Amino acid sequence: MPLYTGFLLTGVVTVLLGPLLPELSREWSLPVAELAPLFVAQFLASAVGSLLSSYRQGLSLVVGYLLIAIGLSSLAMASWPLALAPVAAIGLGLGLAIPATNLRVAHAQPTRRGAALSSLNLVWGAGAVACPLAFAVRPRETSSDAVLWALAAAAGLVVVFLVRAPRSREGGADVAAAAASPQPAARGGPVLALAVVAAILFLYVGIENAVGGWLVSLADEFQPARSATSLWIGSGFWAALLGGRVVAPLLLRRMSERMLYGGGLAVAGAGLLGLLTSGSQPGVALSAVAVGAGLAPLFPLTVSFLAELTASTRSRSTGWVFALAGTGGAVLPWLTARLAGGAERLAAGFVAPIAGLTLLALLFGLLNRLAASAAPHQVRP
Repeated sequence: MPLYTGFLLTGVVTVLLGPLLPELSREWSLPVAELAPLFVAQFLASAVGSLLSSYRQGLSLVVGYLLIAIGLSSLAMASWPLALAPVAAIGLGLGLAIPATNLRVAHAQPTRRGAALSSLNLVWGAGAVACPLAFAVRPRETSSDAVLWALAAAAGLVVVFLVRAPRSREGGADVAAAAASPQPAARGGPVLALAVVAAILFLYVGIENAVGGWLVSLADEFQPARSATSLWIGSGFWAALLGGRVVAPLLLRRMSERMLYGGGLAVAGAGLLGLLTSGSQPGVALSAVAVGAGLAPLFPLTVSFLAELTASTRSRSTGWVFALAGTGGAVLPWLTARLAGGAERLAAGFVAPIAGLTLLALLFGLLNRLAASAAPHQVRP
């Protein structure tokens, strides 16, 4: 239970900057676009954490949630630019805790890993949906600092439960068995394909976090005072993403993975164009839902192909792929803010995720060509 409770919290904290930035902008009297380095601090630190997390799962979990608790409580007291340090601590904690939780759950249920991990990541999605809502439904006299302190206390409780929980094996037997058992040969000499998949994941994570990170601020431009409507729009994006991932397996019964991937790209692209051109909150809301629904199947389908591509390797061989993906969450939100810096509206910066999605579509086409030219038995995206 602490694993799932903690993972719900990681969903909340991962997307925390989205609803928090407009309030920090007002509190610190800074244009919201100037706070983009907070994304860089969080996601670069998270990438470092993901590289370290596979070595000692139990320790990674405890240290990860401890860093999250310390970072959240410090952020509640910090000012600009000192806030970069606690945000980096939060990112490092997330980078340690999220992969370690996935590994721990996978090792605990070896006969139904797919179902267990799907359920776990739905829990993360529920946390992401709940984050903007927590800001929207709080009493108006309650500051954002109170939300940060409450989340810090929750992370501290997770640490206590993890320390007191019976120690479980680190999954070493599973790893050893996997290393000792015969493995199928790597399919098709995957060096180029692996690089393409890594680039796709980099772009995907960047696009998702550029939209999720700046959406509330974008909607807030139409209603500058503290607006619950903007927060509901932010929650709607994550709800569409979560709902799309629930529906995707049903759609795959009626269409191929390639068709679903292409459809997702088209819907997400239409939504991003809507965010770029919308002149009202309802337009932003509809566009955000379209982006979330379109992006929903892209990440799991890409990871599925990555798993097939690296069938003969151990889990750590792809650690750099996910670390690179994490840096996308630092680069594209920052670039979005930079492009919007000289414009009247933040929407101008959404040229960055649109360009990223266009490049992602081109890379997906290249990946299909590589799969088509490989041996007939190779799994195709």
